Amino acid sequence: MRRTRAQRHLEGGFNVRCLKMEDSEDDPGQIHEEPSTSFCPNCVKLKRRIRELEAEVIRLRGGNQVEVPPHPELAPIDELQAEAMTPIPVVLDEDDQDVDSADESITADLMVAAEDSSKLLAGPGRRIRRFKQEWLKKFWFLRYSPTLNEMWCHVCRQYTVQSSRTSAFIIGSKQFKIHTIKLHSQSNLHKKCLQLYKLRMHPEKTEEMCRNMMLLFNAAYHLALEGRPFSDLRALAELLKKCELKVVDQYMNEGDCQILIHHIARALKEDLAERIRLSPFLSVIMDGQNDDLLSDTVAVYVQFTTSEGPPATEFLSLQRLSVGSVDGYLQAIDRAFAVLGLKLQDMLVAGLGVDGSNISSSLRANLYIAVRKKLPWILCLPVMIHRPHLEVLDAISGKELSCLEDLENNLKQLLSFYRYSPRMMAELRSTAPTLSEETEFLGDIRAVSWIIGEPNVLNALIKDYLEVVAHLKDISGQTQRADAAAIALTLLQFLMDYQSVKLIYFLLDVIAVLSRLAFIFQGDYLLVSQVDAKIEEAIHEIGQLVDCPGEYLQEFEENFRESFNGVDLNNLRVAESKFQSIREKICQKSQGILSQRLDMHSRTVVKACRVLDLTTWPRNRDDLRAFGEEEILLIFDHLEAIPSAVRETSRDRTDARGSLLVEWRDLKADYYSMNGFKEVVSQISRHKQRFPLLNRILQVVRVLPTSTTCCDKGRGSLQKVRKNNRSRLTLDQMNDLLTLAVNGPPIANFDGKRPLDSWFEEKSGNSYSLSAEMLNRMSANEQKYVLHSMDVNTERGGPSPPMDHSPSHPHILCALLDV
Repeated sequence: MRRTRAQRHLEGGFNVRCLKMEDSEDDPGQIHEEPSTSFCPNCVKLKRRIRELEAEVIRLRGGNQVEVPPHPELAPIDELQAEAMTPIPVVLDEDDQDVDSADESITADLMVAAEDSSKLLAGPGRRIRRFKQEWLKKFWFLRYSPTLNEMWCHVCRQYTVQSSRTSAFIIGSKQFKIHTIKLHSQSNLHKKCLQLYKLRMHPEKTEEMCRNMMLLFNAAYHLALEGRPFSDLRALAELLKKCELKVVDQYMNEGDCQILIHHIARALKEDLAERIRLSPFLSVIMDGQNDDLLSDTVAVYVQFTTSEGPPATEFLSLQRLSVGSVDGYLQAIDRAFAVLGLKLQDMLVAGLGVDGSNISSSLRANLYIAVRKKLPWILCLPVMIHRPHLEVLDAISGKELSCLEDLENNLKQLLSFYRYSPRMMAELRSTAPTLSEETEFLGDIRAVSWIIGEPNVLNALIKDYLEVVAHLKDISGQTQRADAAAIALTLLQFLMDYQSVKLIYFLLDVIAVLSRLAFIFQGDYLLVSQVDAKIEEAIHEIGQLVDCPGEYLQEFEENFRESFNGVDLNNLRVAESKFQSIREKICQKSQGILSQRLDMHSRTVVKACRVLDLTTWPRNRDDLRAFGEEEILLIFDHLEAIPSAVRETSRDRTDARGSLLVEWRDLKADYYSMNGFKEVVSQISRHKQRFPLLNRILQVVRVLPTSTTCCDKGRGSLQKVRKNNRSRLTLDQMNDLLTLAVNGPPIANFDGKRPLDSWFEEKSGNSYSLSAEMLNRMSANEQKYVLHSMDVNTERGGPSPPMDHSPSHPHILCALLDV
């Protein structure tokens, strides 16, 4: 095997005299350390040991007199030493070319040291070697950092084995010679890494490869639908392999799962954008999140018409609020549409619905006003996504109704007394199984916003009331459990208080009314006037609770005869007079909260839509002949306020109104062949040529939001995603997961062809890499941080490095995005 001169020089031992020394004008007792030109740990240790030996030799020779040690850079150099330090072109054998990784870093540093010393001897006329930018074009795998003044191989840094990470072309080389770069490109190490790079970054799109990758796409889609972690892809892929199905081993880690899900989400978003463009009108639904970790975010949904069937409501985006004011919500809507490459001002938005426990009534009203300044024709409609009784409790609790907070605190103390003591919980299971089950279901009681807003808990307490009272009496009499006895005695006073028990029954009546109202929105699509009527009906029902007891309060009064089911209650006379005042305040405030949901500017058009509901049509033919003409013209006037809404017809306003009345009368003539709003819709849709103006009106009415089924699905999916082990997901990753979970088809109907094509297209030439232009924008510390992230990610088997989105390096991400 042939050996180079540099290798023979190393085998002959390292001679200290080979290093040139420089006279020092500083303190003669000080030994100067030259800056290292290599990051190799062996080189650094070797040079440090050399300096220590030099100092020891000087001390032994000079005795008490300390002589100035000759600096390595000024030592005389004979011809043999100069020849040993001169870089010599090396042609490696096939077997010797693997030394590029480890040995090259040592020899390269020695050559650089010798070269630098020779420059000093040669004087200022000697050319200093610098990196040439043209090398980046000639060697595509080469990367250079002007801040670090280092070059490295992008391919080897990502795909080399851990044992070869001491190579100068992996940790960074300062030997700026084209010959050195060519040697590295011919080494076996580089060739092996290049094969892995091509296999991963540029896979061949064969039929077998597509079939195997489709299995991984299906597995990733299943994980997203179920809200499972990205890391489960490997286990699921191993299961597929166990079933004798072939998958691609190179794309099974957590980072690959994120990429696959991202391509699926991209395909779904492209399809959604196309369908939105085809819809003549659309509506926007905003859902403020009540999760503490997501309280500064809002989910944006869009409702639009489709060619067939009911209107579609789909998830648009989860956006972070820049500010908690109206401006923050308006900006969130704009950004949500921008995700699909759309502009809100270019869309014909007919309706807006806003809900969320963190959105107050005043904020909702101000938001309506701000939106109307941009879109004067928009209809602001009441939608209820979360449980409305929680919003009512937030709004009515305060100094005037301090009894609600007192009841809340007492209930939390009661449940905590059992929940956080294994012994007490075991006793509760045996005495009051229903209440114990609901208590365990709540989880962390301290994290529940309103216990009195949980009807299941209140019903369980009523059912097991006698058992709980008996158990607390038993504990309060046990002297050996003094602490528990004292707490049990306090809880007994609460459970035997007349006002507290009666207030629980009354709250169940109020919650029942609001729950029935919320259930309306969770069903199928309804006519907007029907929803408005349901809200008015709920307001009326709550008003009746002031004087007439509801179902639950009536049950309490029937069971109370001087005692409540045999339990003597306290404070009867005082509590009865005070309870009536509390009852009136709760009903009045609840009615006010519901009334604020109804926007007065939109109610005229909303109420006019009732003429499309067949249940409101008169049975008499004579009455039916003139029925609804005023209302249908009112809706048409609103339609004309929408830009380009009636541009299809060139007739003047009078002719259009007359033609609309003719269409309306023809529709009423078909009355006996229809049954309900859905039949009216289908009748008009089937005969568009016959009812062109009515069809245009119907396109607006159908997109007005009345169903929140999609929003409920989004909340449920978000809860799955936001598990404890998923709390570090970025907003983009959550958006991808929610897009699949809410908008995606069932797994049986999933077609991964478009995502697969997108994935191959990206792999063919758009893969992520750190270019020199990106690195030029970074400081030395930022580059070290990014390059370290690349190495760590590569060691874990991940793809080319996904950038860390942590707040500590936002400017790094901005530099990357600007390229």
